[in-house]
Amino acid sequence: MKPSQSNLHYFFLFLLTLVGFSSCSKDTNLDKIVPYAHVEFEYLDNENKLGAVGNTIYLDENDIITSSAGYKNHGIILVKLNEGYAAFDATCTHDVESQEHVELDGVFAVCPICDSKFNILQGGEPFNGSVARYNLKQYKTSSNGASSHAKIRVYN
Repeated sequence: MKPSQSNLHYFFLFLLTLVGFSSCSKDTNLDKIVPYAHVEFEYLDNENKLGAVGNTIYLDENDIITSSAGYKNHGIILVKLNEGYAAFDATCTHDVESQEHVELDGVFAVCPICDSKFNILQGGEPFNGSVARYNLKQYKTSSNGASSHAKIRVYN
């Protein structure tokens, strides 16, 4: 049995549509969501604010003088983890161009504009029900390994 020419057109149209949809993917490159800002500084935890797992602090442009404090100087959030430290840009991934930044609420960061809530201990992941769909932008960290009075380097 020979396929008709019109059936072949539908088949190729279906194949083209299938390839088009399968090549679309969710872009999770946070440099495209939260634009690049050069970040490179050291934080000396002289007051041992990050001495315990789960402790978080917010640093703004007054605390960071050697580079920007994240995108639009929204600030950097530092958290003590089981294994080292994590640093996040305080820019909400839903309201990127807002002049406001997320605010700390324990181990959570909350956007005052869209009310999105992010879990700092889980990689800056937004909670279910939040308008934001992407994690907070994370920066690299390294430390001198001391549990008290640590020297923490934050950088891109």
